[in-house]
Amino acid sequence: MADQVVLNQRDAINSKEGTVVININGNNYPFIEATEVSAQVDFNKEDVMRLGTRFKGSKVTSAEGTGTINGYLVSSIWVSEVLENYKNTGILPSMSLTVTVEDKDSSVGKQVIVLTGFMIDTVPLFNLQSDDGVMMGETDFTFDGYQLTNKFGGPRRS
Repeated sequence: MADQVVLNQRDAINSKEGTVVININGNNYPFIEATEVSAQVDFNKEDVMRLGTRFKGSKVTSAEGTGTINGYLVSSIWVSEVLENYKNTGILPSMSLTVTVEDKDSSVGKQVIVLTGFMIDTVPLFNLQSDDGVMMGETDFTFDGYQLTNKFGGPRRS
């Protein structure tokens, strides 16, 4: 019987081991107030019907980058650098988002992804409540490309 290969539990990435940097018009802002950031690329597909098969096929015709960013409202970066600029000039700034994931306890290494054409859907102004809590903001975002500048080495498979 062949040896079974299993994932070393230390190679699972701790979801807290990441940093986020937002670049707005060439200025980098470490987004230390982030509590959750996620992004994905979805394929847009068209159905392809074919003779000789009972299965419907699919053809990818484009892709769409979307995500969500949550964090504490402790900075005016979104208001001052994005909203105020748009309000006063009608021009949205050029933005990108860089996420670095590196869990030093894992052997898989580090991954760095830069989302280009990054644009948030909502600019949070404030969120006051009478209950206990802290001010939080959440917005979805889109991006039109990405660069994988450093990739995970992957887990040991032997």
